[in-house]
Amino acid sequence: MSETESIEVADGFSVCVPRVEDALFTEIHFIYHEVFVEREYLKHGIRLPDSPRIVDVGANVGMFSLFVTRESPGAQILAFEPIPAIHQALLENLDNHGVKDVKAVRAALGKRPEERVTFTYYPALAGNSTRYPEQKKLNEQLVVEQFGHGAVDRIMGSVEVEAEVHRLSDALRDWDPDAPIDLLKIDVEGAELEVMQGLDTPDWQRVRQCVIEVQDLDGRLDATLAILDAQGFTVTTESAANIPEVLRHSMVYATREHD
Repeated sequence: MSETESIEVADGFSVCVPRVEDALFTEIHFIYHEVFVEREYLKHGIRLPDSPRIVDVGANVGMFSLFVTRESPGAQILAFEPIPAIHQALLENLDNHGVKDVKAVRAALGKRPEERVTFTYYPALAGNSTRYPEQKKLNEQLVVEQFGHGAVDRIMGSVEVEAEVHRLSDALRDWDPDAPIDLLKIDVEGAELEVMQGLDTPDWQRVRQCVIEVQDLDGRLDATLAILDAQGFTVTTESAANIPEVLRHSMVYATREHD
């Protein structure tokens, strides 16, 4: 049996996701709506040139990459996804949709390189997969409130997997050491500060725009804004759409003047 399955998320548009037996629901429709319908990544002054260079950290099954290459067919994307089953679905989606200029790396990003790091993979809620499962207690509480205790294992049941962690500046040297980065997108379930700390100051100067999803635990949103301010960005924040407020997710949009 295939490890992935194809799901139609819009008329004539299907994507592969990791196969999950006896799933209560699939989150892929939510992700499609967020990316393609509400266009959450192109708000508050975020614009893409005709042939953008984009770094997608936390690529999941590739919905953002598919969106970008439809909007800007000349896009070049460096994408990172550490979870093996999700990365496999990402590769299949890029192939099935004929997307060529995406380098899809099976790794996470952090402030320093690490060879073997344990990640928690939630097969039924893959987008919540994380290096920091202790931060998912709010999610478990929400599942109990909405579906009852009996649904926790079906929705938040998890397995541990291993992945490498790279520094973004190191990865950029292998991709292209000089070109501007038109958009840095980060959605990494609790590790966003470490991703940002792995980008050296000269490389920050190459980044023209950022969109970062932040769950505001332990002052993480303020710390994210401080880094962006120090790097000269103009920043707008808003609560993440269609995510319960109790989870404290914000979208951070950062832009700067450039030639």
